[in-house]
Amino acid sequence: MKSKKKTIVPWMRFESFDVLVYVVLFIVLVFTFYPFFNSVILSFNDGQDAAAGGIYFWPRKFTLANYEDVFANAALGRAFVVTVVRTIVGTALCLLVTSLFAFAVSKPYLRLRKLYITLSLIAMYLNGGLIPTFLVIRSVKLYNNPLVYILPGAFNVFYAQVFIAFFRGMPETLDESAKIDGANEWTIFFRIILPLSLASFAAVGLFVAVGHWNSWYDNMLYMKKTEYNTLSYLFVQMINSQKALEDMMTAGTGGSMEMARAAGKTTTSVQLATMVVTVVPIMCLYPFLQKYFVKGVMVGSIKG
Repeated sequence: MKSKKKTIVPWMRFESFDVLVYVVLFIVLVFTFYPFFNSVILSFNDGQDAAAGGIYFWPRKFTLANYEDVFANAALGRAFVVTVVRTIVGTALCLLVTSLFAFAVSKPYLRLRKLYITLSLIAMYLNGGLIPTFLVIRSVKLYNNPLVYILPGAFNVFYAQVFIAFFRGMPETLDESAKIDGANEWTIFFRIILPLSLASFAAVGLFVAVGHWNSWYDNMLYMKKTEYNTLSYLFVQMINSQKALEDMMTAGTGGSMEMARAAGKTTTSVQLATMVVTVVPIMCLYPFLQKYFVKGVMVGSIKG
């Protein structure tokens, strides 16, 4: 007689270790996602009311005053355009320059290869300091020049190491067969290596783009023309202005205190609204890069 096959309920397929892994991952998800979720909730709540605490899952006193304060700035649209252009151009240039360097030094036949790698590693761990960097930026005519957002970050040593590890894992027969067909190094890189490296480009590109999007320190140091202010730096100014206004109201008369309460805004509530407005656009990139990102973060762990 043929033995009947046992019907396995889907949940019975999980072993005890798998269950433990999923429980730990769920706990990590809660602890990582909830702070951001709570920040979004508080950004939609009255600032004075939120200061009393006790808000966990939904706004207790819903208001859009915090976001109205953020979007009331007339320079917001111009700063958004500057930030988008900076992120797109800066990310593309960084990927191009860094990957070309990595492709070159990944070849053992490159002359002075070890010297280039050594110099780049020294530059990664040691920098010139704030004042020497400022003097260099000014001497090369990048002070008050929008190119200061892009050119200093056109090459990144750390990401170059990621690309080098990925390129070294590619079969050497790819280059050899392409050279037999008459291809030069540029053709090999753009027609063969680049299409096969989308995973590493997506992973590195996401980190570079986030860095450009959130950067404001270089704006504060090297750019005094307000028309070239970035979104992050504009938000920093708005937060500082709100804090100064709140301090003035707190130190003022009782009528000023009543105005502060009626406004329903605090420094914290405006900061949270600013954070949400800053984070959401860059978060929209992740779904488009997700299929490449998981492969890209494994670069260098498996050769072949």
